[in-house]
Amino acid sequence: MQLNGQQRQKIVSKIKSSNTFKNAPTSIALLQYLFDATTKGVPLKESVVDIEFFGNKNVSEKSNPRVRVNVYNLRKKIKTYYENEGLNDNWELIIDKGQYKVRFLKQEPDGILSKGIHWTRVIPYMSLCIAILIIFYLKSPPKHPQIWQSFLTHKSPTHLFIGDHFGATGKTITNGMGWTRDFNINSINEFYDLLDKNPELKDIIKPAKYSYTTTMAALVTQQFQKLYQKHDRTFDIRFSTQTSISEIKEGNAIYAGPSKNKTHFIHFFNEANPYFKIKENTLIFSHHPNLPDDIFNINSPNDNEEYAIVSKYPNTNNTEHLVFFSQHDIGVSATAEYFTNVDSISHFSQKYLKTHEHFTAVFIVKGQNRTNTSIELISAVAF
Repeated sequence: MQLNGQQRQKIVSKIKSSNTFKNAPTSIALLQYLFDATTKGVPLKESVVDIEFFGNKNVSEKSNPRVRVNVYNLRKKIKTYYENEGLNDNWELIIDKGQYKVRFLKQEPDGILSKGIHWTRVIPYMSLCIAILIIFYLKSPPKHPQIWQSFLTHKSPTHLFIGDHFGATGKTITNGMGWTRDFNINSINEFYDLLDKNPELKDIIKPAKYSYTTTMAALVTQQFQKLYQKHDRTFDIRFSTQTSISEIKEGNAIYAGPSKNKTHFIHFFNEANPYFKIKENTLIFSHHPNLPDDIFNINSPNDNEEYAIVSKYPNTNNTEHLVFFSQHDIGVSATAEYFTNVDSISHFSQKYLKTHEHFTAVFIVKGQNRTNTSIELISAVAF
């Protein structure tokens, strides 16, 4: 597209009447002169401009800087005009460096944008926007891991049930008074069943007023607390020996502790799992359409190596359980750490939970002095 003379004059007039040229009469007159001379085909040179515009009748071979200075100032004002008032103009008036002719350049949208950006003004705003985005990113809550999604978004708080141990007070093997743990007695009813069978113990022992937990309780609570705090959520802590089945049904629940204390969560685990069942000290896997049946002896004879079971399954009233079973400390502690680590739970979810929300996983955990040193996943079944 070409401009006619009237359209070109309109562009020149718009520039001359702009705020940029408001107090610059010399630049206004010089712009009009250069435009008219270009239109007439005058061979514009420094000497010609000096004679015709500035009226110098005594031009010598010696260069006069007045022309260069005024044309330089004119170019600066034209540049300022297009950075502000003329930012969105379709045509740009140009006086090339070292030249005095006026020409017009059609501006494409991208050209206008790149030409019109005044970076010294834009950069502070860009920096502010970047800072706001960074603050928003840091303040925005992290994405909930898939395994914990329902727990971290549920309206009511999560209940963390610690697998504690029922005990009795009375004479100990050292003939002193103290607290005694019998792994076959895990509730007040079982305690009184013992007294019915052994009436001679009625005057010797009585139910303890408090239960017992190991270092596992502190370790797993710390792991879960870090996860929940990161997602601005809370949970309350309860103890399995002091909990009824109705309390377990109240909301989402986490159980962390041994399975040998016959916790109520074994009942819920067996009811909800289609392929796994815990009976006494045995984990039974059966009736899977694609995998062979299997049996795991979870009664570990020592605390240096053991099986650990982790399962997420549906509970009543649209709630869920996430349980961590083992016989000793290291299994529960290791799996709690595994399922609160962002990388490990992301890997587990991508591999086993592409189309399911619930699962049961079996691990072998090794350790020393109640501290896990290695963890190996040997089976994971989603449902």
